[in-house]
Amino acid sequence: FDRTLSYEDNLGEWLLSAATMALRDRVQLMPAVPDRHGILWTKQPIETREFEVVVSFSATDNGEGKAAGQDGAFAFWLSLDNYAENFNEKAIHANPSKDWNEGLDKQGLSLLGNKPEFKGLGLVFSNARLGTVETVETVTAIWGDGTNKGRKLDQALASARPEHKKQVKWMTQGTQAKVAVKKDGSVVASVMTLDVTKHLAGNLWGYAEDGVQTDYVMSFLIDGKIKREDTGKELGTWDVRPGNKVALNMDGTTQLMHFAGSHMATAEHGTAERPDSRAALLYGGSNQGAASTDWQVIFEGPPGTFPSGQKAFLGFTGYTGSKSYIEVDVHRLDTVNFDLSRFGEEAFAENDQARNAWWKMLEEEKRFVSQASQGEAVSRLSKLLVNHASKCEAGDAKMKEDLADMETRLDTLSSDMATYLAATRAFSFDSSSFDFDSVKGHIHGIKSILTKSKDAHNSKMAEAQEYAKRLKATGGNSLTSRSKVKLEGAKEQSKSLEQHAAAGSLQTNVLFVVMVLSVGGLVLLFFSRMNYYEKKHYI
Repeated sequence: FDRTLSYEDNLGEWLLSAATMALRDRVQLMPAVPDRHGILWTKQPIETREFEVVVSFSATDNGEGKAAGQDGAFAFWLSLDNYAENFNEKAIHANPSKDWNEGLDKQGLSLLGNKPEFKGLGLVFSNARLGTVETVETVTAIWGDGTNKGRKLDQALASARPEHKKQVKWMTQGTQAKVAVKKDGSVVASVMTLDVTKHLAGNLWGYAEDGVQTDYVMSFLIDGKIKREDTGKELGTWDVRPGNKVALNMDGTTQLMHFAGSHMATAEHGTAERPDSRAALLYGGSNQGAASTDWQVIFEGPPGTFPSGQKAFLGFTGYTGSKSYIEVDVHRLDTVNFDLSRFGEEAFAENDQARNAWWKMLEEEKRFVSQASQGEAVSRLSKLLVNHASKCEAGDAKMKEDLADMETRLDTLSSDMATYLAATRAFSFDSSSFDFDSVKGHIHGIKSILTKSKDAHNSKMAEAQEYAKRLKATGGNSLTSRSKVKLEGAKEQSKSLEQHAAAGSLQTNVLFVVMVLSVGGLVLLFFSRMNYYEKKHYI
């Protein structure tokens, strides 16, 4: 994906949980809030033997806690385990403590949101302490063979081999991570950081409209302007965007160019005049190929490291930090299949059995030439369609269940927010005391609601009694025995209704008293706590 995910563009093929959100211009893996988790995993496997995955992300922190050691981190995973299929978000929300750390631990996801016994490769981006000085940005490769149960993140990082741990300043506006898997099972993971602003400003770049041959050379000025070198003409302006991108504002249009290294940037879309080709920026005016110093290798696995013929799943997990935070946004993810003999991913995601049935049906298409065989083909096709429809219905039911669960959670959140908002309004932070007029107003509001409910009950009872009196005065003598029986039944129901109303009124009064006492108790507790903090601050 590029920039973000939407329901029209592959969002359904990804698991987003915890604090991860697909925003308008990016996928926010971890927000700028302490004590938050991020989870982003693909549901579709990679089923090729030779492929390459490149992810572009930006990261920043609030600059706090470095001297004490930040515990925030995130990881990019290439795993043989189907994380999305086994993840149970409802169990975490059902946990009484509502604590994600505890909920993930109960599911066995104690290694930065993943299983300690995972199978595959993990690139962990973290802050590690270097002796007694402040923390440094570090990238660590972890290889899992499925045997390391109960391992925590600090243990995994400490046990990593020295050659798999590199100091890399990965908190930039454009960091890229790449994992390449070969047919022989060898694996190479590397990281590239690029300061696009420093790389462009003051340097000469060739502009190739066809992406190959330079049309002219231009310079990117420090003040944000673009100048053509041979004529000195000002062409427009430039500005850097997150995710290793630069925007060229020329001729009334904006072109977004994406850097795949320090030597070249390619346009994300073609122009109106040349929709099939993409322009490029070439460092120094010519395509010199990828610089060997662009990528820093973090992990190299020999042939046989990655099992041949196994399905692979991509994912990200992270934790912002307990006191400070690390914010991470994913801007682009490219997966390229180099194995021409296999599909990179399957078009049919239901299951292997359904996929094989469709392939078999298509392969035998030519033999259905007679009327009987055509009838057999129609019968088989109908059965396949029925099975497909039943699976879709099951998916719809699951979606409706999830939506109902989400609606319940939103109602609970709305109620909690209203309670917190009312408590905040009732407390004056300027004077460090409660605004008793506000509390009194809330109590009067509750009393008003209960009084209106009681008045409504009394009004309905009065109407029913008045109607019964008029009915008895006007038509009681002319009623048949059957009608009199019905009238007596209505009278008994009226008495029963009156008793229920009286009981309801009593319950309402009791509830009002309980609520008043509860509010008073909360006021006293809050007031005593504020006095405690005030005394502590004074001391």
